[in-house]
Amino acid sequence: MTTQDTPPILENALLDYGALAERLETATQFSAVRTPPNIAVLGDFSLDKYVYRAPELDELSVETGLVARQIRAVKRFAGVGGTIASNLRALGANVQCFGVIGEDGEGDDLLRALKAIGADDSGMIRSPEILTPTYMKPMLPDGSGGWREENRLDIRNPVPTPRACVEELQARFLERVDEFDAVIVSDQFQRGSEALFSDELRDFISTTAANRPELFALCDSRFFADKYRNVIVKCNANELFDALDAAYGERKYQTTLDENAEERLEDLARAAAKFARRNRRPTLVTRGAKGAILLEPSEERTLPDRATIIPSNRVEPPIDVCGAGDATNAGFAFARACGFSLVEAAYLAGVVSSITIKQIGVTGTASVGGILNALREKSRK
Repeated sequence: MTTQDTPPILENALLDYGALAERLETATQFSAVRTPPNIAVLGDFSLDKYVYRAPELDELSVETGLVARQIRAVKRFAGVGGTIASNLRALGANVQCFGVIGEDGEGDDLLRALKAIGADDSGMIRSPEILTPTYMKPMLPDGSGGWREENRLDIRNPVPTPRACVEELQARFLERVDEFDAVIVSDQFQRGSEALFSDELRDFISTTAANRPELFALCDSRFFADKYRNVIVKCNANELFDALDAAYGERKYQTTLDENAEERLEDLARAAAKFARRNRRPTLVTRGAKGAILLEPSEERTLPDRATIIPSNRVEPPIDVCGAGDATNAGFAFARACGFSLVEAAYLAGVVSSITIKQIGVTGTASVGGILNALREKSRK
């Protein structure tokens, strides 16, 4: 009997939160001897643009007779891959960004946002032939001193990125790849808004990872996880089941929203095992407030795979889960680059995410200090 015939063994993670805090504090005391990890973020980047409305100041347009909504504050952040970069920088990592954006005002704002956090943007390519992806988020007062988000306005690129730009991106990445302790691939946009990715680029990433088996290569792809090989796949429960369907010919371009997906532990473990065997790398499946599952494929075909149930670091509402997956990616790669085991890194990734979702109306980040506080509080319970 092979591992393909045997269901994975489910086991709970054994974690010493106090010891984790001590080790994290030591691992992040960077100096000339212990330098911060170098981590690359490759893929989709966007501008997150929060516009804060003042409804009491709305006025009737003389020209059109329609109500003119009044904006009194604007905040701009680097989004998608930029959110990953922001979290990595907040944790103390050195970050190199690789993406393609437009020669437009949104692109200018995005590069300014990357520079503001201290990320290296020399791997970013600009083209007049595409639009810089932008998430415009109108914010309204919620009546209790906070803000709530209205329907988002998205700018997405409607055509594939010019081949010359992708080739230049690949060349710049290959020049630097051997310097990195980890690479995070952010492949987030669906068909019809393909700012960057194609099957050829996914093959390039898979081949690059295959040639460097020691490299921690993490891929987060909302709709095309089945296209990757030789990388650690990270996705949420619904995305995992969709990716498994896609691997057998039924691709979806809207994520399935099954409220029970996170509860199906055995099914999740089996699906994660299929990806882990295909990729010859672990699979991380996030389950929202329920934590995550880490599937590590067995090196012996006669032994079953092991699926570790990662506990959550629950927080109370109000929360904003936008960007939670990007924060998880950053925390997972950062912790692994700092020497933590895959199970420990998966848990620390969840802590990072739990901190960021408490930040409403901004693209949230977590600091090492915030993680230490969370771990020490957990160890006292």
